This record gives sequence, structure tokens and C-alpha cells, in this order.
Amino acid sequence: MIKLIAVGNRFMKDDGIAIKVTEQIKEQLTDHVLEIIIGETDSQNCLYLLNDNDFVIILDAMCKGTEPGSICIFSLKDVMSQPFGFCMQHDTNLLELMKLYNKSYKGYLIGIEIADIGLGDELSPVLMEILPQICSNIIITIKNIISEESSHA
Repeated sequence: MIKLIAVGNRFMKDDGIAIKVTEQIKEQLTDHVLEIIIGETDSQNCLYLLNDNDFVIILDAMCKGTEPGSICIFSLKDVMSQPFGFCMQHDTNLLELMKLYNKSYKGYLIGIEIADIGLGDELSPVLMEILPQICSNIIITIKNIISEESSHA
């Protein structure tokens, strides 16, 4: 099964971008064989919801210094092979738990570049302004990933 997991903290401004995007696009992804999990910061629960043969797409905020709203895609295989792990904002993040429990899922990490992280339950004005474009780009990205995975299955 293909599972999309949105992680982030909706009370830390742009750190909640993956959750906001997923909530807005989930209706447009219903025609695909895709289970959507709004994981927020509960990495352990997210891990428990995964089966060994799942194809996993993790959607999260990222801070690489690129243009806010830009999207980067990383294969989970590449991310998991990094010696120091991939930097995610959350205490014990999903990727760290995957390594700890020796889980090697096929899939991708999709990062959305943030503009501001701090206390607040709203996205930054920068991301709010381009939210429709971010959603559109994520839909295209996820549909392309699903199409590619389906052709390999």
C-alpha cells in the first residue's frame, strides 16, 4: 500500500506546512490507492501504522535556505543511508525511528521550504500567499510518484 504521511507541528508556524497542504489536497488524491496519515509530531504512531511492504511518502517542512515554498524530493533509501540522518524539526523524528528499528521502506521524503518557524498557529504570510501553488506542485509530485511506483509494481 502507498501511504502519505504528513508530519509537522501546526503550532510552530511554517513547520505545519505539510499538514496544511495535505488537508487541502486529500480530496484530489482520493482516486489513487493512497492512505493519508496526518502524523503531526507523533512519529511513533506513524511508524506503527506502517507495514513492511508499504511504499511511504513523507511530507514535511524543510529549511535548506532555498526559496520559501520550493519542493525537494529525496529517496528514502538515500536519506536513510546518511550517517547523521536527515534533519527534521521533531524530537525523535520518523526517519530516526526507522533507523532505530531497522525499517527500510521504499519511498520518498518531500520537503517544503519554510520561511518562518516560531510560535503561532498560522503559516507565515509568505507561504500563505503561495499556498495554492505549493498544493498544486505537491499534487503533481505525488501523482508522478504514484504513477512511477505503479509501473514498477
